[in-house]
Order: sequence, then C-alpha cells, then structure tokens
Amino acid sequence: MAASASAAASRVPAAGLGISPGPTQKPTNVLFVLADQWRFSAFSHAGDPVVNTPHFDQLCERGARFTHAYAANPVCTPNRSCIFTGRYSHQHGMIFNNITLPPSERTIAEVFASAGYATHYVGKFHIDGAAMPGFVPPGWRRHGFQTFEGFNRGHWYPTGAQYFDNEGHLIKPNVYQPTHQTDLAIDFMKRNRNHPFFCFLSWGPPHQPYRTTKEWSIYDPAKLEFRPNVPAEVRNDPKARKWMAGYYGSCSALDHEMGRLIRFLDENDLADNTLLVFTSDHGDMLGSHGLFYKEKPEEESMHIPLYMSLPGRIRGRQSVETLASSVDLTPTILELCGLRPYAGIAGRDISGAVLGRNSKVDFIYAQGAMTDGKPRDIDGSWGVMDGKEWRAFVTSTHKIVQTIDLKTVALFDLENDPYEMKNLVGERSTAALEKDLRARMHRWGREINDPFPHLSKPAKPFYTDQEATAARA
Repeated sequence: MAASASAAASRVPAAGLGISPGPTQKPTNVLFVLADQWRFSAFSHAGDPVVNTPHFDQLCERGARFTHAYAANPVCTPNRSCIFTGRYSHQHGMIFNNITLPPSERTIAEVFASAGYATHYVGKFHIDGAAMPGFVPPGWRRHGFQTFEGFNRGHWYPTGAQYFDNEGHLIKPNVYQPTHQTDLAIDFMKRNRNHPFFCFLSWGPPHQPYRTTKEWSIYDPAKLEFRPNVPAEVRNDPKARKWMAGYYGSCSALDHEMGRLIRFLDENDLADNTLLVFTSDHGDMLGSHGLFYKEKPEEESMHIPLYMSLPGRIRGRQSVETLASSVDLTPTILELCGLRPYAGIAGRDISGAVLGRNSKVDFIYAQGAMTDGKPRDIDGSWGVMDGKEWRAFVTSTHKIVQTIDLKTVALFDLENDPYEMKNLVGERSTAALEKDLRARMHRWGREINDPFPHLSKPAKPFYTDQEATAARA
C-alpha cells in the first residue's frame, strides 16, 4: 500500500506550507459543499419562477454570490478534478468520466493536511476510476483527505443511500442520502470544533434520477414554467415535466440541508471562522434547446452557482460580477485561508473579488467533449459521444465555441441574449468580434499548453501503488 494521505501531503513543496495569521490569529476552517448538476438559474434569488430556496437566499445575505461562474469542463469527473487541483482537464488528463486522477497531481486537500488541518471527505468522489460504489482506500488515492465517508460514484436516492466508512465497511442507511451525508459532515465538524478542519461535502442531487422524498415532491409538473429556450415539444412532454418537478424538488431538499449547515455553524460559534463555499460541478440543460443533462457549452450546462461566506471578512449581500472558473477555486480558497499555492496551478486567485479589492478577470476558458445530448436512460446515461472536443471562451459579454475541427459553432451575446437564442456565427456585423475572440482563445490555449485542436491525452483508468510512488518521488 502507498504511503498514507498525510504522508503524501507532506511531499507538497515548501511553497505550499504555512498559515498566515488572520485577524483572529486562528486558522480559517473550510466547509466546501458541492452539488451535482445544479445549474446557476435554479434558485429563487436568481429569479427562477418556480423553485424556492430560502436558505440559499440567506447564504446570499451572509456573503458573496458570483453571477458569472463557469465549470472548466461541465461533466462530473473532469470538473471535480479541476476543482481539486486548480488545473485544466488537458493538464491533469481527466477529460471524461470514470478515470483516475493521476497520483502526480497535487490537490487542495494536501495543502490543508500539510498545514495541520483535519481533512475529511463525505459523499461522491468520482475521481477514482469506474468502480461503483467503490471504496477509496487510505493513501494516495484519497488525494490528501485523511478520513473518508463516501464512495467513488453512483446515485441512490431518495432512500437506499450507501457509502463506505473510513475503514471500508459498506453502510446502507435507510434515509435520504443528502440528509445522511449532511449528518456525517456535521459530526466531523463537531469532533473538530477546536481544531482547524477542511470538510468537503459532496451531495448527489439534483443529478438524475430526478427523484426526491415525498416530503420534497412539492412541485406540480403541470404548473412548471420553462426557460424561453425550451422548445414546445419539451414543454408538452409529460416525462420532461416530471423530470423537471423532481429536479426542483431535489433543489429544495438540498436547500433544507444547507439551512442545517448554516444553523450548525451559528450554534457552535464556528460561522465567523469557517469559510463556507458552495458550488456545483456543472449544470443541467433540462430541455433548453431541446437538450438534456450536461457536457454542453451552453449556459444551462456550463454556468454554475458559486457562493462564499465568511462573516467578518467577506461582506454580505455581495453580487460579484467577476468572472470565475472551477480552476480558480483552489488558489482563491488557499489565499482566503492564508495558505500558499503549489506549483503548476493554472487558476487565478480571485479572493480580492469578495474582499473589496479589484480582481479583474477578462475571460473564462472551458473545455469539453460533445455528446448528442439526447436522454437514453434517466438513471445515468445522457447521450452518445460524437468524438468532438470543444473549447469555449467567455468574456463578461460574449461566448465563442469551437470544435476540434476548428469550426466556430457558436457566438452569443450573453449580455443581450442570455438564453442564447441567436447564434451570431457568420454575421457580418460581428465578424471582427468573432475573429478577435478566436484569436484570444487560441492565444490562451497556447499559454497553458492546450494541445487543441489535437485530442487531449486522457489519464489512466487505474494506477498501481508502484506507479504512484514513482510519480510522487
């Protein structure tokens, strides 16, 4: 067996060590909450006409809400890896689902472990190959998480939750999975209330299957309102309406769990010294443009929620317009906690955006691979891969998308056309803009050594402990 997670973390270069004392002279805890497939617009404060999310509304009151946050690669395994490493898909090799994050990759959890934090993971991991549910054993495969109550991948709800405890025993509580996962996170924070902690809580919903408990099945499929870019054939499809109702019910159920987390932090005097981060690994098309699920460069798939709360340091009621990417989370969180990043991070520290300092970001760069976007199996299969990688370049006003054959397939004016109803590719009036955005996108791709328009090299499905030892030597 490879060295323990804490020993692996000790190999982080010296530049990644040390805690800079903050105003309280105490390390800042982190509670990072990740939802699976929750799109940016599906919150009551975001103007959704159906869903009710009062506790996320409260989170907005307490801290900062990013209005322009994007997944660096809008599918589970790739974007989780982008979050953990602060690096793009072509850099860490996690370009599609169900492969293994290479042992050579450093992660945010390793830095916190090296700095003396208790690091803990709860829920779906999905960076450890194809095993389902899949026990993630101690050692390098946990990538810096010293303790683990979760599983590699899978979706079981409203009941029938299952996970592995830290020693590998399979537990199957007869309870709504996110509720039990929230219980586990709260128990960990209770045990470590007097010790700095980094707790990562990964909820499964609102990812399909779009089902929730009877308590949260509160939306009538017949009364749902769809986004303007959902075609009539989807609006009139009873199955699509049922899925949408289940999706919204899952969102409200998770809102309840967020309320529990906020109350716990308040009641245990942890709120003022705990950075609470919430985001999603990607969104969900939910019928927009006739498409479903994720992996697409459209807003419903790529545009994600991002919230940060740290009372006393992050001012409440902030609507942050700074562009943000999944790869920016690691350097930003490390900066907010007084920790220095490790070498090789591609993301940008945008902590100034929530601390009242200028934090200008000109663009977001995203990667992905095309599917046909058509639902085949509501329990997990979301389309047929057509082999085309794509790149997207997003500014504060526009988005351009190219496929691997260097064909520009989309150009949208996000400022005036937020639902992406009019594709401006080939328009004479936007020809100069299209050329400029294309040039900027390719220039950044060269700067980060993206092989595009050649195919990215994927990571392996599995690495042996011997390979891991050699990679980390």
